[in-house]
Amino acid sequence: MRTLDPAGRRAWESRLGLDPGALELIIHQSDLWIEAQQGVRTPESYWEGVRERLGLSPADLIQLRRDYFSGDVLDRDLITLIESLRAQGYKVGLLSNDSLYLEEKLRVSLGITDCFDAVVISAQIGVMKPEAQSYRAIAHKLGLSLPECVFIDDNTANVDGARGVGMKAILYRAGMDVSAALAPVLEQDRTRAVIFDYGNVLDIPTDWETWRIHRDAFGARFGMTGDDMGVRIYQSEAWAMVKVGVISFQVYLEQVFGPLGVTDPQTQEALFWEYHQDRLTIHPIMLKILHQLKESGRYKLSILSNAWQQNMAEWLAQERGLGGIFDDVVSSAEVGIAKPDREIYHLALQRLGLRPGEAIFIDDLSRNTVEAESIGLPCIVCESPEQVQNELQARGILP
Repeated sequence: MRTLDPAGRRAWESRLGLDPGALELIIHQSDLWIEAQQGVRTPESYWEGVRERLGLSPADLIQLRRDYFSGDVLDRDLITLIESLRAQGYKVGLLSNDSLYLEEKLRVSLGITDCFDAVVISAQIGVMKPEAQSYRAIAHKLGLSLPECVFIDDNTANVDGARGVGMKAILYRAGMDVSAALAPVLEQDRTRAVIFDYGNVLDIPTDWETWRIHRDAFGARFGMTGDDMGVRIYQSEAWAMVKVGVISFQVYLEQVFGPLGVTDPQTQEALFWEYHQDRLTIHPIMLKILHQLKESGRYKLSILSNAWQQNMAEWLAQERGLGGIFDDVVSSAEVGIAKPDREIYHLALQRLGLRPGEAIFIDDLSRNTVEAESIGLPCIVCESPEQVQNELQARGILP
């Protein structure tokens, strides 16, 4: 929407004895409007607040609203562009700082709701641009990773906010040829590599309930819950050190199991693998995905894992039967850096010879994907093998 003729606004300012532009400050920059955009005020409460602030009668408020927006015009060229983009297979979303009234306006007054695959209004989620959560909300609703999105806004702070979370972004100016501005951005990258985390991505249990029962029983042998045992193994100070190669795997096992009364090194290692007994193979769907990608010849495949293995490529080949699958394997213990440190994502991409937008990263932890997305690396948060398969298919990476 663009205000082409502000005459209605100026007339009301003259009538109310306001300086030129003062009406916009009350209607679109006041505390009332901020609260409406945050969803704290309903549209009705917002306009009632405006009426009281200006000292208007209810009838005058109705006329003011008509006159205030009378010079606003829908940019039909942009609507045509949106329709063209969707016809080409692109998803189009709307992310707006506005009150809940925008829902009705899009549907009834403008009739353009169907132009968008997803709509997120700040009042719906209680968060406004340029807060990071707003960009994540629209990307999630579109089923995309932040770096797969191009954000267009006429506000510099909002554009900077989008770029800060990994979106590509264009600062809109009146009269801009948006199609021309979009063209190089849309053509910039295509996926050339798929980067996988290992734990909880490739070795997902085929039966989560069986895994939980086993883990709880394992923990109970040492007087603790399964969750507590998981923390001891994967969230302890010992894990923080072994995953960046500061201590050896053997020292790590001693620090995990020694305080539990297990001092024999062979028994410690046996217990470690017993804990993982339902995760000693690659999930069948994930294995199928790996082979499909490899056989297509279109993608480089890589592992990027916070792991204890100093020779993970060899370990994957010998212990998991994945020899010849991966073009590169980055183990945090080998390189001395762990996710979510941005440096490890840059390193993984550098070793593949790719820019961030030319790969997609699959990890089960959002704290890792948030940082990866911030450098422009598209991500999929793994929730299940089926979901990963569906998301890769939706992107045309898998058939």
